[in-house]
Amino acid sequence: MMTDLDEEDFSLIHALQVRPRASWTQLGSVLGVAPVTLARRWDRLRADGSAWVTAYPRVSVHYELRVAYVELRCASGQVRQLVEELAQWPAVMTIEESSREYSLVLTVFGRGMAELSALLLDQLPGLPGVLNTRSHLAARMHLEGSSWRVGALDRARTQALTALPPAGGGQGGADRPASVTPWESPYVDLVQALGTDGRRNAAQLARLVRRPVATVRRHLGRLLAGDAITFRCEIAQGHTPSPIVHNWWCRVPVGHVPDCVNQLRGRSTVRQIVSLPGPANLLVTTWMRSIEESMQMQEYLEHDLAPLTVVESALVLRTPKRLGWVLDEHGRAVSYVAPLVGPESGG
Repeated sequence: MMTDLDEEDFSLIHALQVRPRASWTQLGSVLGVAPVTLARRWDRLRADGSAWVTAYPRVSVHYELRVAYVELRCASGQVRQLVEELAQWPAVMTIEESSREYSLVLTVFGRGMAELSALLLDQLPGLPGVLNTRSHLAARMHLEGSSWRVGALDRARTQALTALPPAGGGQGGADRPASVTPWESPYVDLVQALGTDGRRNAAQLARLVRRPVATVRRHLGRLLAGDAITFRCEIAQGHTPSPIVHNWWCRVPVGHVPDCVNQLRGRSTVRQIVSLPGPANLLVTTWMRSIEESMQMQEYLEHDLAPLTVVESALVLRTPKRLGWVLDEHGRAVSYVAPLVGPESGG
């Protein structure tokens, strides 16, 4: 059973979704709450897995990080075993379960096409219990979950948070983005430490990685200045009023994609929009309040966004892993599996 969050909890989570690394003093000035009170509240939310700030390598052509969505058709009775194994694979960032022929949908990361191809063509299809796979490479990430908000703050406070000066314990370096590779030394251990707690400052990171604070501050500054990692404040979905996750695989004439994306960006229920090569060339993920609302979304997609057509949709029943975090049945964070570690990113 989950303990309900109050309005102050949701306000803090929303603030951290806007500025994940802002100091408690900065956040307190906008929320009108004492910094020590915010810190205590956050410690409680993190301790029970209700909310957390994580970090992961940014999906960008600068870093040659490739993303694919893989649908798995599994043998009867093998799903649980597969989920347990795949949850420990560093390359498998997210796992979703649905009641359909292809019952598992994975979001996987690969450092370049060679690594991603080995994962899609060899490692995943070779698992016991996997009958078939369908893979979709992400061509462009238009919108991802780091932009989704719980909706607890008004526009004025949201704008005040956006206007806050940068904070985070690093001094920006002069490196171009392409010069900072977040899964290689000397950055990889910092990214892993930020994955477990994206609010760690240079001094805290230095203690973890056993390097001088000045060195860590410089490396952290390069990561931040190079925009090499994405920070995200997550909330256990069981705490939200939006328990229904739906993936929509859509076909859109190429010339209409920009307009469809712009319209979808304005809907608070839309959490992800990705362009894909192939017949279904746009993936849209929504968090909805009910099945009825989800059906209204399909009507909107096919009617208001025509000539968009829905090729296939998948109602997600459970999310055992999200962006490296293994979750319980309510979506609370349980444990962390660092992404893209070692020479092999599979199991």
